[in-house]
Amino acid sequence: MKDLLNLEYNQEIIIEKNTYIIKAMLKFVEGSSYWLEYILQEKQSLETFYLDVEPIGKYALHKMTNLVIYPQIQVSFEGEEYELFQKGNAKIETYYGYTDVGLKENVEYFEYRHNDKLLTIEKWQDMTEVSCGKYVDKSKIKVKKIEEDNFRL
Repeated sequence: MKDLLNLEYNQEIIIEKNTYIIKAMLKFVEGSSYWLEYILQEKQSLETFYLDVEPIGKYALHKMTNLVIYPQIQVSFEGEEYELFQKGNAKIETYYGYTDVGLKENVEYFEYRHNDKLLTIEKWQDMTEVSCGKYVDKSKIKVKKIEEDNFRL
């Protein structure tokens, strides 16, 4: 768990047999709680994914969609009904890597669940993002150790 709260830029992790490279990290704070969101690049396809890590041991892997969905109690996605289970307002406390958000920027979020599948709507100041994904068991995540030689010039 501690490793997943301290991943570094360009570090590799394996999630369910796919290798990803850490490209950025955002730390969200809401009240006295926080969570991290790592922006990942899948090594083979170069697609962008996101890994949410909560200190209580919850992990979710998701990717952006091109959908426009407005927050409601229940939303439909790919023929399934998702129920709202959490919503709130968070602020970016810190980050590293390239991101399109700034320090102290606020986001209103709505998280929906259907079995182990997730749908998240994030309303930022100038845009709304919708992502879909799923919870991932910690045993399916492996952190690769950083090789000193990788950082030498």
